[in-house]
Amino acid sequence: MKKIALLIIMGLAIACSDQSEQSAPATEVDKLPLVQLRIETPEGKDPVDASVEYSQGTVLSLMQAAREQKLIEFTSEGEGEKTLIQSIQGIGPSGDGDKAKYWIYAVNGKMANLGVGSQNVQSGDEVRWCYLSYEERKKCAENQ
Repeated sequence: MKKIALLIIMGLAIACSDQSEQSAPATEVDKLPLVQLRIETPEGKDPVDASVEYSQGTVLSLMQAAREQKLIEFTSEGEGEKTLIQSIQGIGPSGDGDKAKYWIYAVNGKMANLGVGSQNVQSGDEVRWCYLSYEERKKCAENQ
């Protein structure tokens, strides 16, 4: 009788320990498709580091989703594949010649070679916007 009771207690102990080792169920937030959006603004302006609820599409549609989620403000020119981002957080192009600064972006640490209406991104990606001159542009893909 003692052996049966001991086996029952051991069985319960093993069953309870197996359940406690299981990971907690994923919350709704864990299940959301997210793209990380980083906007590095000029000195004196607050940078943006936001997780945008977004599954896949172009950088342009990511920016539109971020605006709809009230994470950023931006203006653009043109449509579709020919869209050009003019300003982000109220900051537009400045200066002339080699010193002119404008918005440049990188995806997952690599400089983009397509326009925002053509460059695709998906959940898990990181898009980084930098306000730089043409000569400084490669810095946007560095130090991620």
